[in-house]
Formats: sequence, C-alpha cells, structure tokens
Amino acid sequence: MEFISILNLIIAVQALFLSVHFFFKNKGERLLNRILSFLCLAFAIIAFNTYQNLKGILIGNSIIQDISNNMMWFIAPSLYLYTIYKDKSPDRKIIALNLLPFVIPASIDLLFNWYWFSQNVAIIGFIQMCAYLFLSIRYVISNYTKSNEFYHWILPSVIVFTVLVLVNIGFILLRINGIELLSNPAQQSFTSLLVIPIFFLAYKEMNSTNDFGISPKKYQTTHLSEEHVKGYLEKIENAMKEEQLFLIKQLTLRKFSQHINIQPKYISQAINQQKGLGFSEYVLQFRLEKVKAELVDSKNKHLTIFGIAQDCGFNSNSRFSHLFKKHTGLTAKQFQQKYSK
Repeated sequence: MEFISILNLIIAVQALFLSVHFFFKNKGERLLNRILSFLCLAFAIIAFNTYQNLKGILIGNSIIQDISNNMMWFIAPSLYLYTIYKDKSPDRKIIALNLLPFVIPASIDLLFNWYWFSQNVAIIGFIQMCAYLFLSIRYVISNYTKSNEFYHWILPSVIVFTVLVLVNIGFILLRINGIELLSNPAQQSFTSLLVIPIFFLAYKEMNSTNDFGISPKKYQTTHLSEEHVKGYLEKIENAMKEEQLFLIKQLTLRKFSQHINIQPKYISQAINQQKGLGFSEYVLQFRLEKVKAELVDSKNKHLTIFGIAQDCGFNSNSRFSHLFKKHTGLTAKQFQQKYSK
C-alpha cells in the first residue's frame, strides 16, 4: 500500500506541475492550453485525494474528497471540447453549454446531503462520462481523414481513456456483487490511472513543434475589426468555392490579392484568424478536397491520378503524393480504390 500511495502522490505533483505549465503557457492555442491545464489540475486533486485516503490523512473535513468527486463531472466534457477544437473552435457559448449544466449536480452534491442523490450520483456520472467519450471517439473517427495531423495525437488518448473508464466501471460492479479482483488501495488508485492518456497529450503537446498541426494565430496587434475580417473571408471563400481560383497552378497570394482586390496582409489575417491556416495551407485544402472528389468520380476513370491532380492545381507529382498521404493517411491510389463510386 505504501508504494501505491507514493505513486498517487507522484502523479498529483506531476499533474500539478503540468497544470501550472499549461495555464501560463503563451505559445500555441490558448483554449487548448487552458483545457489541458484544467484536466491536469483535476487529476492532481483526484490523485492527491487518493493519496490522503490511503495514508489516512484528513484535510479540511473531506473537502478535498468532495471536490475530487465532483471534478469528474467536467473531465469528459473538457476532453470533448479539446477533441472538437480543430474544426469547430468552440466559442464561449459552446463551452458553457457543455460545462455549465454540470455545475448543478456538483453543487447539489457539495451543498446538500440528499440520500437519493448520493445513491445514484455515481451511476449518473459514469453515464455522462461514457456519453461524452462516445461523442469524442465518433467525432475523431468521422473527421480523422481530413485532419489526421491533429487527430492522430488524440484518438489513442481518447480510446485508452474510454477503456480505462469501462474497466473501472467493471471492477466497481464486480465489487458491488461481492467479487473483489483488486485490493481496496488498488481499486481506489484505479481512477488515478485515467491521467495516463492526459499525460500523453500533455507531453506530446509540450514536445510538438507544430501545435498539433494548428498554425499559431498571428496579427494580434493588427487593427482590423472582426466584422471586416469576416467580410474579407466571405469574399475569399466565394473566390475559392464559386470561381475555383485554387485550380490555378501558380496561384500566389499576390495574384489572388489582385483578383479579389484585397490587400495581401488582410487576406492572410482573415484566413489565419478565422481558419487557423496560412494562405498556402488554405489553398491546399481546397485542392485536396477537389482531388478527393474527382478521384472517386466514375467519369474520371480514363484519367491518371496525376492528371486529376494537375487539373486540381498541383504541378508536381511527388509533392502531390506526399501531401495527399500526409493529410489523408492514404495514397491517392488507395483512396480511389476505397471510396470509388
């Protein structure tokens, strides 16, 4: 038991360190840093609570125990918000809708001693956690192909987290029915193991040079209103979607600027702030989506893959092949065989 208690203390200290690190971290995406900071803080409290229980230490008349229990309401929703960040960039409304409702059960548990609630709260909590984890896994899988650079970091973490939760539920149900596969200290510590996939995300992010494939936001000091940015982006997207300017092989920011009559720096700012991309990456997205659509169209069976790529704005076969596999996880030929109509 001594080893298990010390292990929980080490987890608590490490999680607290990471929480502070991500809270004050300036590099990268602010919201992702804040979510990681909260997740690490939550597990720091949970692991420390387990440590004090195993050591028989009572601090603040079970205040830490209550806080630890109710942290669980916010862990899975936070992980879900982290998961959807790349495509949805959740604003305050989405964050509030996913977090604020759980302030109610947490407050009930902290402030009132309702017997019926205390008897059912664990079941409700596990259902809530499993529901959010299911949503996270489904979202990652459905969007993995188009954003695998971001999601290949997250998918293993969410799956491992889900497996650990389900195993934990299994052990609890067995214990309720009189079957004890783990000792009491080991059972208490099992929840602390949920921090493993969070640590994985945290350390990967700390050592990543590209912030999960998300380009850092620039133009913090450029005086351009949000209304102007959105107006510029609407004009930019119209030129891409309706006029399909991305099909021009030698399309540069300057040429594009001249076509839509917006200064290059404002084009870059609008794309970066609204999409989190540089101009070249933005154009590349349209080209890749066009290629994918053309590859699976039966009308193009007579065309070579590179012929299709050239029609979609690519002028180098090797670069096209590299970028296509990087963004889809498949070669163009594999993609065509898998999704052809």
